[in-house]
Amino acid sequence: MNITATAATDDTPEDSLSGEVVTITFRNADTGYSVMRVRVPTLRDPVTVVGVSLAREGEVVDVRGRWKVHPQFGRQIEASAVAVRRPTSAAAIERYLASGVVPGIGPALAKRIVGHFGEDTFRVFEEEPERVSAIPGIGPKRAEEIARVWRESQAERQVMLFLAGHGITGALALRILRKYGAATIGVVEQQPYRLAKEIRGIGFTTADAIARKLGVPETAPERIEAGLRHVVAQATGTGHCGQPLDALLKAACEALNLHANWVQPVLEAQLQAGEFIAPVMLPDGTPCVFDKGLYEAEKRIARGLSGMVGQVPPWAMTREQAERVAAQAERACGVGLAPEQREAVVMALTSRVGVLTGGPGTGKTSTLKVILAALREARARVVLGAPTGKAAKRMSESTGHPAATVARLIGMGRAAGEEAAEIACDILILDEASMVDVRMLDAVLGALEPGAALLFVGDVDQLPSVGSGRVLGDMIESGALPTVRLTRIFRQAANSAIIRNAHRINRGEGIEPRQEGADFHFIQVEDPQEIPQRIAALVQRHIPDRIGIAASEVQVLSPMRKSATGTEALNLLLQNTLNPEPVRQITRFGRRYGVGDRVLQTVNNYDLGVMNGESGIIHDVDEAASLLRVQVDDALVDYPFDDLDQLDLAYAMTVHKSQGSQFPAVVMPVTTQHFIMLQRPIIYTGITRATRFCVLVGQRKALEMAIRNARMEPRITSLGARLARLASV
Repeated sequence: MNITATAATDDTPEDSLSGEVVTITFRNADTGYSVMRVRVPTLRDPVTVVGVSLAREGEVVDVRGRWKVHPQFGRQIEASAVAVRRPTSAAAIERYLASGVVPGIGPALAKRIVGHFGEDTFRVFEEEPERVSAIPGIGPKRAEEIARVWRESQAERQVMLFLAGHGITGALALRILRKYGAATIGVVEQQPYRLAKEIRGIGFTTADAIARKLGVPETAPERIEAGLRHVVAQATGTGHCGQPLDALLKAACEALNLHANWVQPVLEAQLQAGEFIAPVMLPDGTPCVFDKGLYEAEKRIARGLSGMVGQVPPWAMTREQAERVAAQAERACGVGLAPEQREAVVMALTSRVGVLTGGPGTGKTSTLKVILAALREARARVVLGAPTGKAAKRMSESTGHPAATVARLIGMGRAAGEEAAEIACDILILDEASMVDVRMLDAVLGALEPGAALLFVGDVDQLPSVGSGRVLGDMIESGALPTVRLTRIFRQAANSAIIRNAHRINRGEGIEPRQEGADFHFIQVEDPQEIPQRIAALVQRHIPDRIGIAASEVQVLSPMRKSATGTEALNLLLQNTLNPEPVRQITRFGRRYGVGDRVLQTVNNYDLGVMNGESGIIHDVDEAASLLRVQVDDALVDYPFDDLDQLDLAYAMTVHKSQGSQFPAVVMPVTTQHFIMLQRPIIYTGITRATRFCVLVGQRKALEMAIRNARMEPRITSLGARLARLASV
């Protein structure tokens, strides 16, 4: 239903009215935005009220707002505030109960109850609930159940109305209610900033607005601490482990709209207390403030990895023995390794910790197969892991050895009090190591069986992890860990224009001239407004018809979320192009989810077993059960409707989110609209996600800018410096 209207002007005086809600014409379940018909005693016809409200039919509302005239629906009042009171007349009480406010009481039962008790119904429910059993067809047990449900529903409704009064409705309000239960109102009134820490979807701005409305002074220490937490979380949310002290102070002052004289003392007190931040001095002398959890995690990682360097693995093999076993494994696998690949096998057999890195086509998979064959010869217990389900599945398919997600290996999301998992093995091999972040590696090292070896495999030139840290790059650049970098591109791989151009871009060279029949193309489109439609045509028709790759196997990647060629706009375009009329659909959080839509998980959900970055296809929309069923790899995952804010559409995804995945075909816009993200690692990572066909669409100037821009914003971490320092001791 279209409920847009001509806005009332700010100089229109506010009016107020009171009346009974006759009908709810429209309500957005997520936001509480409603269109209600309200019967006002002094007016002949019901009044249309639009605004945020959880009022039900039969309740009395006190409305304050401005009158306006909607071009389609006529005169109505746009509410700035809606207060709700219980109905008082028997007819209104019946409508209220019939609206479903008490589960188990429908229109027929509501009529009988109110017919018996009239305007005294609510008092009977609360003071003499046993009298309900006097109504024909309701025995003592059902009367007791009705009384219990009434009490619970009224308590819940009181909380929901309280939250709605603070602008929190729908799924967010339910999330708060589930978290705090009967204590909700007390928590919100006394500790409003807890919401920003503990409730997904509520940030500092929302919590701060509630706190200020409740009278918390703008200079209150708890407000300033919450602002500092917010700024630190923003930094870690972009991959950093910390932030320069000056930048943190400036950002906090801006977020709080306070002078540094107020913020600095609280910052210093929090650093001294060490509750959630810690001071760190970078090697160049820059004083920084680190997230306390990440600070401690990097310390543990550095100690753990340094303690493994120089130690022999559980199978205790000399270099001469390793060279002999490697040669046998190479023959058994029927491959001929290059010298650098053989060195990688020997490194894996003689070191308790090591890194194998290299770009596409340099033989990482062949090397890994020989390493696994050699480890079988050494009778080592081997576990393979990867950060995502798709990466683990691909690792298993390419090596013939079972692989699991890191989340499963370390028991992420286990119940409180449940014993920590242990990775029982002689060696753990972690693929797609560029995706491994600080918290993930800290958990892996904590779960790894004492004495076990660890081998990282990945492409260090890809983007760093979505999560905080720069683990693979820091480990390699520190020089502290045995590392082999594969550089030779093998002949078979060199036949692919995708691989040739990926390496050219990684070296800072321009792409090859276009060749007919090649698996890589650049389509020059200088007008950014034309790019989305060209992309849609490629996905819907050209690639399926000319290349033979189905539209469902074509992945659009974009450097950014915003702009006309960002993922948000492209997802809407592609959803309407590829799945315009699904058999079943639901709208939540301003987004349509339909059967057949491609969706992407945006946070780690340990309860559902789905990790940030994993994607799937909507299998079913079950409105009766309020569930969305998504096919993720080989599993069907049930998402409650209230958790759908975890899912983005995935027809288009950011290059960052595509890490660890590969797709038969990739289409990627390259435009100066993405100026801040025109970086060589982004283009390189996007291209290397394609296995059969890749198309870049956009401006040649933008592509050349990206290729020249070799450096991304350096992540602020301490792991590399810690490893280097420990290695020099």
